[in-house]
Amino acid sequence: MEDTEGLWDEISTEEIQDMMNQMLGEQSFSFSDYVSQMMQGKLPFSMETTMQTICSGLAANLSQEKQMYVSLILIAIVGAVIHNFTHLLQGKQVAQTAFYAVYILFFSVLLSAFTQTALIAQDTLSQLLDFMKVLAPSYFMTMAFSQGAVTSGVYYEFTLCMITVVDYVLLKFALPAIHVYFLLRIANQLSERELFTKMAELIYDVVKFVMKTMFGIMMGINVVQGMVLPLTSQMESTAVVKMTSAIPGVGNTISSVTSTVLCAGTLVKNSVGVVGVIVVSLYCGVPLLRMVFSRFLFQLTNAVIQPVSDKRITACMTAVVESLKLLTYAVFVGCMMFVISIALMSGMTS
Repeated sequence: MEDTEGLWDEISTEEIQDMMNQMLGEQSFSFSDYVSQMMQGKLPFSMETTMQTICSGLAANLSQEKQMYVSLILIAIVGAVIHNFTHLLQGKQVAQTAFYAVYILFFSVLLSAFTQTALIAQDTLSQLLDFMKVLAPSYFMTMAFSQGAVTSGVYYEFTLCMITVVDYVLLKFALPAIHVYFLLRIANQLSERELFTKMAELIYDVVKFVMKTMFGIMMGINVVQGMVLPLTSQMESTAVVKMTSAIPGVGNTISSVTSTVLCAGTLVKNSVGVVGVIVVSLYCGVPLLRMVFSRFLFQLTNAVIQPVSDKRITACMTAVVESLKLLTYAVFVGCMMFVISIALMSGMTS
C-alpha cells in the first residue's frame, strides 16, 4: 500500500475536484478519498444513498413540471371543446381562428418544456466533456506507470480525439438537428396537409444513424487498440524485469521492486478509472432519468387527452415524445462512450 499511496500522491487532482464540484455541487464526494478507498478494496459509496439522490431528483423534477402538465391537459380540453362545437360558431373561418389560438398557446407550453429539457441535455454533455478533459491527464499519467509512455500516449490521443468527435457530432450536429426535427413536426400540424413529414423522418433517421455510426467506430478503434498495445507494453515490462533479474547479486531484489512498482501502477490506474466511471455515471444518471421520466409523463398526458382532443394536438404531444427520445439517446450515447472506453482501457491494460 505504501507504493500505491506514493504513486497516487504524485498525481494532482485539484482540477478534477473543482470540476466535480461544478458538476455535482460543492457537497460532492472527494475524488482523492474515493480513489484511496478503491485502492484499499473498499466500496466508496452506498446504494441507499445513491437511490435517495435519484428519488429526490425525480421528485423535484415532478414538482417543478406538475403545473405544466396540468396546463397542457386544460389547453387540450379547451381545444377539444372548440373543435367539437364548431357548428355553433358562425363560419368555418372563426372556428379555425379559435383553434389556431389554442394551438399556439399549446405550442408555446410545449416549446418551453422541450427547450428546458434540451438545455439539460446540452449542459450535461458539455460538462461531461469538460470533466473528461481534466480526468484524462491524471488517468493516463497513472497508466504510464504500469504500461509505459507509448501506450499511455496513444490512448491519450485517442481519448482527446473521442472528446472532439463527441463535441462535433452530439453538441454541434445532433442537438441542433433535434431542435429542427421538433419544429418541423410541430409546424406540420398547422395545416391539414402533411407538409414536412418526410423531411422530419429524414432528419430523425440521419441523427440516429450518425450517432450509432460514431459509437460503433469509436468503440471499434478502442477494441482494436486494446488487442495490440497492452501486449506490446507487457512484452517490454517482462523484458525489463528479466534483464534486471539477471544482474548478479542484486538482480532478484531489483526485479521484485520493479514488479511491485508495476503492480502498484496498475492498481492506481484501475482505481482512478473506476472512480471516473462512477463520477460519469452519477452525473449523467440523474439527467437521463429525468428525461426518461419526462418522456413518460408526456406519453401519459397524451394518452389522457387523446379521447377528447383534436388529432393535431395529440400529434404535437407525439412530436415532443419522439424529440425527447432522441435527446435521451444522445446523452446516453455520450455517457456510454466514455464509460465503456474507460472500462476497456482499464481492463485491457491490466
